[in-house]
Order: sequence, then structure tokens, then C-alpha cells
Amino acid sequence: MKLSRINAKLGLAATFVTGAILLSSFNSIAMADPANHCNEKAMSTQQMRQLMQERIKTRMDRLAQRLEIKASQQPVWEDFAKSVEALADGNAKRPGDDADAAAIARYRADRAAEMAGKMSKIADATVKLQSALSEDQRKILNQTAQRMLHRDHRFGRMHHDPDHRGMDQRDPHPAS
Repeated sequence: MKLSRINAKLGLAATFVTGAILLSSFNSIAMADPANHCNEKAMSTQQMRQLMQERIKTRMDRLAQRLEIKASQQPVWEDFAKSVEALADGNAKRPGDDADAAAIARYRADRAAEMAGKMSKIADATVKLQSALSEDQRKILNQTAQRMLHRDHRFGRMHHDPDHRGMDQRDPHPAS
């Protein structure tokens, strides 16, 4: 019973750390060129993927420095880092402009399933990483995850509608 609670907490921490890395990467990518951040044609999918990979790698390197990863911890750290960096890899082809609702729903479901699989691998890698970390290192990792959890509450405000109004500024009862 105690072991399953610990594993649940470790999995939750993995989700928060990964979410933090992703959220900060997505926001940075979107605002890399503020004038064109909504222009899908301004950046190719490959450019977006490459920029996201660079941002995630930078953040992972920074986290490794904060954790002061030792040589004996390097193999589990590398497994963890690879699992997080894999989030930028995606091969699902976006439906065309003429796609119907079912095709769009299927695309989103496939992307969600792909992300769930990646997050599961990250959670497993995080459990292994945390077991290799010292108490002080785990505190740093947990603090990072907690800090990002609180940032997650602002995530909805980063999205906006085509008129560039924040989600919190939309009319909750639009006339239709």
C-alpha cells in the first residue's frame, strides 16, 4: 500500500515536471516571433519541432545543472531526458482544411493517445530517476514540479481566439 502511494506521487511529480517543460516550451515557441505567432504558414512543422526540441533540451540541461547529476546517476538521467525530449517528436499528419468533423476528432484522439503513451514513459522514467536521486535532489525536482503546477493554472490564458482576445476575455454567453 505504501509503495503504491509513493509510486503515485512519483508519477504525479513526473507529470508536473513534464508539463512545466512543455508549457514553457510551447509559450516560448509561440512567442519566438510575436508578430507571426498565429500565422501557421510563418513556421513549418519541421521548424516548430526543431525549435521545441531545442527549448526542451535547454530546459533539461538547466534542470540537470540544478540537480547536480552525478556520474552514477547519468544513465537514469539520460533515460529521463530522452523520454521528455521525445515529446517534441510527432508524426501525426494534420488533417487538411477540407477535413470533416470526424477526421478532426480522430486526429485529436490519435494525438491524445500518442501523448498519453509518451507521458506514461516519462512517468516510468521519473520513478527510476527519483529512486537514484539524493533527498536534496528530489526536493529540487519536486519544487520544480510544484512551481510548474502553479503556472499551469495560467495556461488557459495563453490561448486565444482568432480575434486575439484571451480566453478569460471571451463573452461567456455569445449571441448565436
